[in-house]
Amino acid sequence: MELARDDALLLQAMEEAMWRAETRFDRSYMDAVLAPSYVEIGQSGRIYTRDEVLDLPFQEIDVKLPLTDFRVEAFCSHGAMVLYTSIPKHGDRGAAHRSSIWERSERWRLRYHQATPVDL
Repeated sequence: MELARDDALLLQAMEEAMWRAETRFDRSYMDAVLAPSYVEIGQSGRIYTRDEVLDLPFQEIDVKLPLTDFRVEAFCSHGAMVLYTSIPKHGDRGAAHRSSIWERSERWRLRYHQATPVDL
């Protein structure tokens, strides 16, 4: 199933917004983007609920943008999987393969995210 180019570009922009402190820690923005059932499995293996993500304190984010090896794959008419590798701007530790599931009803919302540590 092919995703429209405009949707793919929008999902890339929305995913990269998760890596910008000004949007990641903007509660109103995140509340609008995260689906009610959102869950995240962090790089450490910890499971985060939607409320825990919304309550995270502000911190600097150390990742290279644009995201590395970014790709989007539609799996149905209202869902897409985003895959990429996050690479720190500073230091040589902390890279991860990442996957996100986005769903669309009236707009795209992030339903699931997982990170798996990787040595580059």
